[in-house]
Amino acid sequence: MKLTQEQIQYIDNYLKRSGVTYWDVRAELLDHIASAIEEEITTNKSTFEEALKSVSISFGNQVRKRYILNKDNTKWIPAGTFSDGEGFKKLQREKQKQIGKKNMKAYWKQVYQLFFSARFYAEFILMILLVTTISKFSEKWALGVAFLYLLHPIFLIAYKYFKGEIPKKSLHIHMSMLGLVLWFNLFNLVPNCYQIFFDTKLDFQIYAWMLILLYPFIKASFVRYNNVCKKYKKHYDLMVN
Repeated sequence: MKLTQEQIQYIDNYLKRSGVTYWDVRAELLDHIASAIEEEITTNKSTFEEALKSVSISFGNQVRKRYILNKDNTKWIPAGTFSDGEGFKKLQREKQKQIGKKNMKAYWKQVYQLFFSARFYAEFILMILLVTTISKFSEKWALGVAFLYLLHPIFLIAYKYFKGEIPKKSLHIHMSMLGLVLWFNLFNLVPNCYQIFFDTKLDFQIYAWMLILLYPFIKASFVRYNNVCKKYKKHYDLMVN
């Protein structure tokens, strides 16, 4: 038996209520659950609700009936079933690990590919020239320009995010941000640790070398993030439309 569009939408809402917040995880689960429900209905002659309950339990969830008050607030009436979502949450955690490994492998491949890009070398050399030239007049301004040059894609990402060009609540996109978060934390960690151990601020030369040496890895993080955004924006548009 083929499920109706209303039943598929009901499953999607059911997954949301069960704590599956990422739309791309829900999209994968939806296909699997819909097929399992269709098979359950055909094989065991179950109703849609019975089949949904059976399939949900097979994922390791506890399923219960939900009740709401009627319009007159005089009687509790059934309002479908809900699950505690524990089985789905476990699946989501496993999915995070899988995507994390996949992203890590793709990230290092991106780092490798950068070193065969003429555009990357042009940008890299321009950054070194900017830092060394401006430092002759002001080391503080040189670091400021270097940081701006290094992290300017953040502003474009923020613009696209608030404009709606980057899908929200995507596990794949969320996991692709981990590389950027790691490097940002490193920029905070190293100077703080240096000041704690040596009781002095990090020298300009060390800071500048940090920025220069980490540039390829930060650049690769941005490229990887943009690639994932483009890919899953297409998936999201297809799903919504």
